[in-house]
Amino acid sequence: MNSNLDGPLVSAFEADTTGVVKQELITYRVRDGQLVKETTCRKFQSNGLDYHDVSSVEPLVEVTNG
Repeated sequence: MNSNLDGPLVSAFEADTTGVVKQELITYRVRDGQLVKETTCRKFQSNGLDYHDVSSVEPLVEVTNG
C-alpha cells in the first residue's frame, strides 16, 4: 500500500483487529500484456494475535491495444 495516500483504505489497514478472522486485498493490474488479479490475504488465529499471510497472482485475460 502506498503510505503517501490517505482515505478509508488506510484507516482499514490501521484499525484494531480484535475479532477479525480474515482480511483480504484484491488489486487488478495490467502487467506484461495481461490483466492479472493480485490477492493478498491475512488469516488470524483464534487468539487474535497470530496470523498467516498468503498472496497469489491470477492471470485473467490478454490485453491488446487495438
